[in-house]
Order: sequence, then structure tokens, then C-alpha cells
Amino acid sequence: MIVIGELINGTREPVRKAVLARDAAAIAELAVRQAEAGADYLDCNVGTVGAAEAEQMAWLVREVAGAVEVPVCIDTANPEAMRAGLDAYEGEGRPICNSITLERERLATFLPIIAQREVRVVALVMSDAGVPQGVQGRVDAATQLVAELADAGVAAEDVFVDPVVTPLSVDPEGARIAMDAIREITVALPGVHTVCGVSNVSYGLPQRTLLNQVFVCQAIAAGLDSAIVDPLDQRIMSSVYAAEALAGRDEWCAAYLRAFRRGAL
Repeated sequence: MIVIGELINGTREPVRKAVLARDAAAIAELAVRQAEAGADYLDCNVGTVGAAEAEQMAWLVREVAGAVEVPVCIDTANPEAMRAGLDAYEGEGRPICNSITLERERLATFLPIIAQREVRVVALVMSDAGVPQGVQGRVDAATQLVAELADAGVAAEDVFVDPVVTPLSVDPEGARIAMDAIREITVALPGVHTVCGVSNVSYGLPQRTLLNQVFVCQAIAAGLDSAIVDPLDQRIMSSVYAAEALAGRDEWCAAYLRAFRRGAL
């Protein structure tokens, strides 16, 4: 499982304050803690819009990349902020650009930025009409996105398809449809990764971690191989290690045993 640590996000008040105050120590501490907990990438989202976002993103990416060897996942719908983040990145490994969609304007502005660089990409199955309602619509959107990215020089193994998990509180079928889409996308598009923001499924409901834990286990069984989660939440991470082992994706339970030995379960 490729774990993308979700905590450096300006929609969280401590992070927003740290970005506005240019509190490098606070950002570095959060980056280090997530990396030590097992994150493979660190999401970077300043949580703002407008002219300030590009400059803030550049600062945030520099601070995170300077604090850890884990690569970043630059999370923005603003093409100038994406460009600024990529220009600022001097870390280890290739960054992930989160995200591109089939929305006409977004596709036209993001593809040239991506085409100029060696990056990995989150491909969100959305168009100008919104999120496809059913499984096949998501598979069709994923297929089109992978083709568009291939034309821009992004290999299938560098694409992370996000089938869009809608909250159970507003869409009782959302989790099931997302899992069925993951299963079908994995078959239809060999080599691509699948990813989702796990906590989306529980929005608006009590005992959110319980729902998140069960969902990530079911999604892994369906083929999910990367997820945006809180790596400091041992309950979620324990579920990931256990589900990977049970799905036959952890040879001899090596990752599970390593996590046990370091007290992570």
C-alpha cells in the first residue's frame, strides 16, 4: 500500500496558522512524524485560494522537502500553485500532482504543466458534468484520463486513479460503487494505481474512524493500492497492514511483522 499522509492541509487550523505565520518548525515536525509513521508521500495543501496560493505552496513544498526524504503530493486545483510547487520541489523522488480531471478547462491548463516534468499524477474521475453516477461511468472516465495522460508522457504506472468516494451520509451507495469501480479499473487498466481519500466515506457520521477502518479493508480487497490517510492514526494503519496481508499483497506478512516489531499495530 502506498500511503499518502494527509495532515499537512491548510483546512486544518494548526496547519493554516503555520502556513500564514511561516512556521517552518511546525510544518517540519508534522512532516517528520508522518514519515516516521510510514507515509510514502506527504500531501501538501495550503488550503487557500487566490493569488496567495502559489507563493504559499512554494514555501510549503520547500519546507516539507527540506525536512524529510519522503516525496510530496502537491494538492491543488490552481495551475499556478501546482507550477509553483513543482518549481520549488528539490526533494527525493518524483512528486505526485493531485489532481487532474476531465473538466475541460482544468485539463487544458494542467496537461502542459505535467508534460514538462517527471511526475506522478492523481487522476480524479470528474468531468464538467460532475462525478459519474455509476461504476461504468467511472471506468470510462478513468480510461479517458489515462489516455490523455499517456499523450502527455505520463506512463500508466505513474497514474493514480481516484474513483471518488462520496460520503455515506449523502450517498448510501457511494462506498459500494467506489469499491466496484476500483475492482473494474484495476482489470481494465493494467498497471495503473488506484487511490482514494479514505476519510471522505465517513463525513458527517459518528465514529468516523470505525467506518474508515472497515472501508479501507474492503477497498484493499477490491484492489486499492494507495490511499490518502492519517498515518498517525494507528487504528487506520493497523487495518492497512492487516488487510494487505490478508489480500496476499504482503509476502510472508513481512510488512505486518515489521509494523508489529516497531509497535505500530
